[in-house]
Amino acid sequence: MEPSRSRTSPDSAAEEDLSGFGSKQPVYSDLDAKSDLGKKPSQRMQSRAIIMYEVWELNKKKDVVCFILSYPPFNSRNNETHGGWIRHVLEINHKVREELHTEKEVSISELSSEITRLLHHSIHDIEAHVPSDIIGKMCEWWSPRHTTPKKAMLDLCIDDFMIRQFLQGIQIPEIRRILISEVNDETFLCRLKNLPPIRQMFDLVIQVNVKFCLKIKDIEDRIIEELGFSTSSRGEAEQLLRSQNFLILLDDFDTRRINLHDLGNGWWNSDNTQKIALISFLVHPEVPVDLEIKRNHHLLSWELFSMNVGEVVHSSTIQKLAVHVLKQCSGHLLATVLMARALKEVKDVRIWQHASRVISFLPTSHTEDRILLNALSFVLGHLGSANKYVKYCASYLEIEGTYKVDLLERWMNEDLIGTLDEGEQIVQHLVNALLLESFQNGQSIRMRDEIRKELMNFYKAETNPILLVELDGRGLMEAPKNGVWEEANEMHLMNNKISKLPDNPNSPKLSVLFLQGNHHLRVISTSFFQCMPILQILDLSQTKIKSLPQSFFKLVQLQKFILRSCELFKELPIEVGELCHLEVLDLEGTEIINLPIAIGKLTNLTCLKVSFNPQINHNRRNNHSNTIIPQNVISNLLQLEELSLDVDLEDERWNETMKDIVKEICSLNRLHSLKLHLPKVFLLNDFTNGSSSINLSCMCFRFLVGRHQKRMISRLSHEFAIKFEEQESCLKYLNGEGVPIEVEKVLKHASALFLDRHLTVTSLSEFGIKNMKNLKFCALVECNEIQTIVDAGDDRYGVLQSLEYLYLHYMKNLRSIWKGPPIWMGLLSNLKVLALHTCPELATIFTFNILQQCCNLEELVVEDCPEINSIVNHKVLAKDVGPWAWYLPKLKKMSIHYMPKLVSISQGVLIAPNLEWLSLYDCPSLKILSPEEVSSCKLKVIIGEADWWSALEWKKSERFQPPNLDAIFVPIERDIDLRTQLAEINDQLQAQMQKTEPSQQSGSGDSLKAPAVEAGTSAKQKQMKLGHLFMKWPLSELHPFLIQVP
Repeated sequence: MEPSRSRTSPDSAAEEDLSGFGSKQPVYSDLDAKSDLGKKPSQRMQSRAIIMYEVWELNKKKDVVCFILSYPPFNSRNNETHGGWIRHVLEINHKVREELHTEKEVSISELSSEITRLLHHSIHDIEAHVPSDIIGKMCEWWSPRHTTPKKAMLDLCIDDFMIRQFLQGIQIPEIRRILISEVNDETFLCRLKNLPPIRQMFDLVIQVNVKFCLKIKDIEDRIIEELGFSTSSRGEAEQLLRSQNFLILLDDFDTRRINLHDLGNGWWNSDNTQKIALISFLVHPEVPVDLEIKRNHHLLSWELFSMNVGEVVHSSTIQKLAVHVLKQCSGHLLATVLMARALKEVKDVRIWQHASRVISFLPTSHTEDRILLNALSFVLGHLGSANKYVKYCASYLEIEGTYKVDLLERWMNEDLIGTLDEGEQIVQHLVNALLLESFQNGQSIRMRDEIRKELMNFYKAETNPILLVELDGRGLMEAPKNGVWEEANEMHLMNNKISKLPDNPNSPKLSVLFLQGNHHLRVISTSFFQCMPILQILDLSQTKIKSLPQSFFKLVQLQKFILRSCELFKELPIEVGELCHLEVLDLEGTEIINLPIAIGKLTNLTCLKVSFNPQINHNRRNNHSNTIIPQNVISNLLQLEELSLDVDLEDERWNETMKDIVKEICSLNRLHSLKLHLPKVFLLNDFTNGSSSINLSCMCFRFLVGRHQKRMISRLSHEFAIKFEEQESCLKYLNGEGVPIEVEKVLKHASALFLDRHLTVTSLSEFGIKNMKNLKFCALVECNEIQTIVDAGDDRYGVLQSLEYLYLHYMKNLRSIWKGPPIWMGLLSNLKVLALHTCPELATIFTFNILQQCCNLEELVVEDCPEINSIVNHKVLAKDVGPWAWYLPKLKKMSIHYMPKLVSISQGVLIAPNLEWLSLYDCPSLKILSPEEVSSCKLKVIIGEADWWSALEWKKSERFQPPNLDAIFVPIERDIDLRTQLAEINDQLQAQMQKTEPSQQSGSGDSLKAPAVEAGTSAKQKQMKLGHLFMKWPLSELHPFLIQVP
């Protein structure tokens, strides 16, 4: 006997009644079934209150259903069942308004019965995609359980989903009044009213801010004035509105003051399409509209993704990729869960990048649901041998499902499995992947109809899953032969030594080609791309190519073209405009002279990154290079989300056109990432003056402002540059004078500030402590007038409270970190890294007051600060310090180099109980150490000169015995660069850790066991000894060494 079929979700029992969204039955279900005539006024008021509650409940369910129906796969289906129900709900709303707000006597019980019937509308098909508990909460007050990333890309995703629901909602004639609540971005309205479908549907699109309107008449007057009429010409304005298809957008509407249904009673004409949309920053518990669109609801897809992908989504590196995958899924509920389960706890960035590529592929065969097909393609590509079981179920499993034991027996008869236990594991694996569903308490198995349909499309087009040819980093001198090209879906040939490619490989299935890192590749044959009709992703970065072959411009399906760090590539031909599907064009690190005007034809571009070769007056060779970016090219790219223009600030062409280019950039309302070089400070004003479509608080930006004077040799480490680039919103201000108001305004939105060679300020405080509330990274380099970082005055609360990284380099006159009265709370309380390099006048780092604040400091670097004699300077009595008070409790790494006057680390104060790495080099006056200064039981390594270590004495202590640290001391040689030696030691530790087996792990609290170091032992000999010993050390004990070397 076949199992009965139920269309509930896999996590729900088939018999469970979910039709009411968990809604309660009406409180008074025993109302008089005949009539309400003759009731007392108090009874009628009570009955009407019950009706209003039931209508509120019904409308919440209607709003949630409309919301979910706007998402794929529902938005591509014929949902007439739900559509008819939605229209009935709107009719009952109209009926309730007409009857309950008049003096007519009505049958409350009859109305209540009709509402109850509508409340019990079945939504089993929806619950098959969204857990019923989430649906129930969305009908009340729902917010996502998982933390959402503060990324502009996710905000843009959510806005896209809201716009999609709005466009679907206005297709329903009965929906006239729509509330869009929780809108937190001023650019949303601009995007909405400029959408092509909106402009096509409506003759009039009117936007009015009604924040200060207290009456209906005030709003109507504002609308009439916006139409160009005076309030005395109200009749003419109403006649115009009745004759037009109109959309009225009421911005900042407060529904608590005004009844929307009284608005524009003389304007409506059923023969026309007429809508009013209310935009609100607030959430309103009860609003008399036909549809409410809640921004919070549209976090559903992120919630589903996070629920299924696991804790890995909280990783900052993975989170950005996860948002990109989610964006490519377009909110497709089933595809979102499929991708999340396939990526569950995956930490390999390359797999996430591959997932993002696959989900965005254009279809190469017939499909009704491209996104679902791509998601299944990715899942199947990572199933391995389990793929054959999926194919069997798609081909032979009954539509209504079958008993699991029957399926396993059939697999055994087909020799697909050897034992029932093996089959049980495979079924569970496929259920976990959502390729199969378990029901009837796990006894029966079925496959979703939509998955079966797309699987059959997939298997018809592909005998096997995507064929991935991975030959990256093999040292190949030649590309694969033609036979490999014919079958491959993806070719990974990066990081080889290929110098020549086949002339005309036949690649009918190839969609991805990676050739980056082939430094010997100089020329690509003219016909190389001729037979690659579906190529969608191409990466030629870090090659020596100078030009693109003519066949390249025939790649009409190309979506992503990456050509980074190709320094010989000078000119982009105008034929690039023929690549109509191109979404990503990355030319960073090239030597492009200018952009062709044909770039403006690439209206699907979402990402454009370009580096320009500077053209100084005497270096201009052709007239076509006089303009770096043609006029209106940027403003035509309305889909741009990421834009990076790397321009030399000495290039006169940029100086001539930058003002117009900046204005064009400010018109891009989808932009969430911007990198821009601005030679003049005043250009920042366009981004903050309120007229821009860009909202800096919701985006990632990198502004380099001011004239750049190139150094012959960079004084800053590569690690420093990387850390700065990792920050979300960066402002680098070069060779500045004073504190321009434009810089202050941008600084409010910045998470990173880099002041390079500022000429006049004497403290960081001059930029306004209140403007730096969001600052996480701060670097000051060669700011010779700065004498103190914070000059607090009486402002001692929350100073730099968000700051995590503080780098001070080559500060000629810096004398202190803090100037002012004692700190009460907040200063540097979240600081993780403090680095001080070449500050010749700095005599004090940690006063006792600052020491108390830096409770989260993890790394301290002090180099070439000749006036410092102690890292900690405390001028309080010992009894006030406390005999067992520990400071800098999270400090793990301390590097102190080139400090001629240093005689003590902490002057006997107990610090760094968790210190793991201590590097002391060229500190000739440091002849005595106190046990309190190196009392950490987790100390793993000390680095310094061998002769210094041999001569070192230990100060007597009443609390600690002098430690024997010879076993963990590593010597440094004076005639070899310090950074090089530290990097080599760190690399050795990393390499040996990778070779250590997990079975060798033990407790992490043990210290490293290494032999004592004789004074004559060289650094190389000691490092060889370390390398020999690492094979025996527990893996858990090596972790402290894996710290970035400065």
